[in-house]
Amino acid sequence: MDNQKDNEDKLQQIIEVERKLGEIQDVDVLLERILTETRKIVNADAGSIYVVEGERIRIKSGQNDTLLKELPPGQKLPYTSFTFPINEKQICGYVAYTGKALNIEDCYKIPDEKPYKFNKNTDLITDYRTKSMYTLPLKMANGKLLGILQIINALDKNGKVISFDENAELLISHFAS
Repeated sequence: MDNQKDNEDKLQQIIEVERKLGEIQDVDVLLERILTETRKIVNADAGSIYVVEGERIRIKSGQNDTLLKELPPGQKLPYTSFTFPINEKQICGYVAYTGKALNIEDCYKIPDEKPYKFNKNTDLITDYRTKSMYTLPLKMANGKLLGILQIINALDKNGKVISFDENAELLISHFAS
């Protein structure tokens, strides 16, 4: 019963956030808020938004609560803009290429037969450990791909990294639409 109440509360949160998002005219501000609010609803530690630019994807926004806590007050996370091709080789490229969401339990244990790989460079540079990841396409009303929403490291009530369950997938997908 407690789980049902939790789901109802989250649905109410989503309805309120959707109302607020509907008032935002600036696409960049909208994407940033979608990332923030989606992470909050599913209790995720980090996430990114990527936008489509021709045949490539460019990171538009990145958030990471764990790394943010380690910075002096008022400082922002170092943010590097980079692009990569839309193809099956990397997770975001794969999602953009196929139009299908990916729910990965542990990015360091992706089976060899999968066409996509996890790029560990950011983890190595920042000393962060990406584990669970849910990545899905952001599409406009006409079906055209706008970008990619990537939510990283779902956390349980004790702050332990867990997988994104079906409920989290449903909530995240709702936001992406």
